[in-house]
Amino acid sequence: MGKQYDIAFLGGGPAGYQGAIRAAQLGAKVTVVEDRLLGGVCLNRGCIPTKAVRASAEVGRSMRRAREYGFTPVEVVPDIAAIISRKQRIVAALRKSIEGLFRAHRIDLIEGRGRLNGHGKIEVRKSGEKTPVEAEKIVITTGSRPAGLDVFPDAPRILPADEMLDIPYLPAHLLVVGGGAVGVEMAAIFCELGSRVTLVEALDRILPHEDAEMATNLASILHRRKVKVHCGVRIDSVAESGQGFTVLLSDGTELVPDTILQAVGRRLNTEELGLEKLGIVVDRGAIVVDKHLQTSRPGYYAAGDVTGGWMLAHVAFAEGICAAENALGMESVPDYRVVPRCVFSIPEYASVGLSEEEARNLYPVRVGRFPFKSLGMAQALGELEGLVKIIAHAETDQVLGAHILGAHAADLVQEIAPAMKSNLSVREIMGTIYTHPTLSEAVLEAVQELHGRAIHALPKNLAEGVSDNAGTYRSKSLRERL
Repeated sequence: MGKQYDIAFLGGGPAGYQGAIRAAQLGAKVTVVEDRLLGGVCLNRGCIPTKAVRASAEVGRSMRRAREYGFTPVEVVPDIAAIISRKQRIVAALRKSIEGLFRAHRIDLIEGRGRLNGHGKIEVRKSGEKTPVEAEKIVITTGSRPAGLDVFPDAPRILPADEMLDIPYLPAHLLVVGGGAVGVEMAAIFCELGSRVTLVEALDRILPHEDAEMATNLASILHRRKVKVHCGVRIDSVAESGQGFTVLLSDGTELVPDTILQAVGRRLNTEELGLEKLGIVVDRGAIVVDKHLQTSRPGYYAAGDVTGGWMLAHVAFAEGICAAENALGMESVPDYRVVPRCVFSIPEYASVGLSEEEARNLYPVRVGRFPFKSLGMAQALGELEGLVKIIAHAETDQVLGAHILGAHAADLVQEIAPAMKSNLSVREIMGTIYTHPTLSEAVLEAVQELHGRAIHALPKNLAEGVSDNAGTYRSKSLRERL
C-alpha cells in the first residue's frame, strides 16, 4: 500500500502547485506528482523565460536609443549565452522558491510520471521503479505541450516554442510560423536582439482572435521594426539546404531561414493517464469538467490547460485553487467573465473583455481611444507607440472591453479588469482621480473620451460645431454639449 494523502495533484505546473499550496492552507495532507520540473511550462519554458529574455532585448533597445535620452551611443552586441544564462538563473531561483513553499506547507513532491491506477490510486514511474500513491481526491493538472506541423522535417534548428529560449546561438534569419501570442512575442524579441525575422500566419492577420484594429496597429509597429509579416499564407514545403532551410509559401514566396520556430498552438497532455479505465470523459483531447472543475468521475478534478479552456497561466492558477477548494468540501466556481489576455511583445498588447467586432455584433456601443503620444508620462519615457481603446455599451455605460497597445500594457489592463468585474460604469471610472504623471492616465483619458470629455484629445464636438458667415468656428453651447 502506498503513502496516503487527502489530495494529490498530477502535475506540478501553475494549476498543480498553486492548488497544492491552497489545499495545504486548508489543512490537507498533500502531494504533487511531477515528471519534469516543478512550475511546469510557465516557469521553466514559457512565461518567465520569455519575459527574462525579453527584458534583455529591451535593455538592448534602450541602449541603441541612447542619443534620444542625451547619452552618447555605444555599440550594442548581444551575448546570447549570457542572456540565456541570466534567464536560467531567474528560473532556477523561482523554482527553488516554490520548493521552499512546498517544504513550509509540508507538501510532498514525488518525482516521476504518474498514471491513474484504479480509484484513488496513482502509479508513479521513474527510472524503472514504481511508487504507489493513494489519495482521497485527485486533481489532474498535466498541462500541455507545443503542437507542430507535419510539413517540417525533424531537424536541430526547427524548434518548438518550449525550446526556443534555450537556443545557444542568435539566429541570422529566424522564421516564426504562427502569428498568435507566442509567435508575435518571439518575433519582437529576436528582432530586438538582432536577428532578421520573418513571421508567417495562415489567417488574414496576426493575433486573429483579438481586436482587429489593435492587431493591425501592432503589425505596423513590427513592420517599422523590420519584421516581415506574411498573413493569409501557409507553408507549402520545407527542405534542408546548407546551414539552413528553403521554405516555400503558398503564395510563391521563397524564404531561406537558418532557424525555424513553430508557434502553432498546443496539444493537451491527456494521453496515457488511465482516464479511460476510470471512465473520465474526454472530448477532443480535453478533460470534461463541470463548473466546480469536477470530472465525470466523482472525486477526480481537472484544472489548467487539460480542460481545454483558457490556456493561460493565470487562469490555471485560479482553476487549481478552485479545484483544491471544491475537492476539500468548499463551494468555489472560477469566474471567467473577466480574463485579461496579454501579449508580451515590444511594445506589449493587452486586452480584457470583447473586441470591437464582437461587441458591435451584440450591443449598441461607443468606443473611446487615447494615444500614448498625447500623454505626458509617455513623452517623458520616450514610449509614444500605441493607444488605449475602451469599448462601452452605448445605453448602460458598462465597459464591454479594453485593449491597450504600448509600454506596460499588461499592467495597465488591470485598471479595467476589476472595474468590469465590479460592473462599474464608465462614468464611475471617470470619476476616479488618477495619479499624475503616469501611463495609467491614458486609461482615464480613454474613458473620458467616451463621453467627449478627454482633456488632452481633440474634442468630438469640433466636428459637430457650425461656422458663421465669416467661416469662423462657433462651438455648441455648454448646455447643448452636456
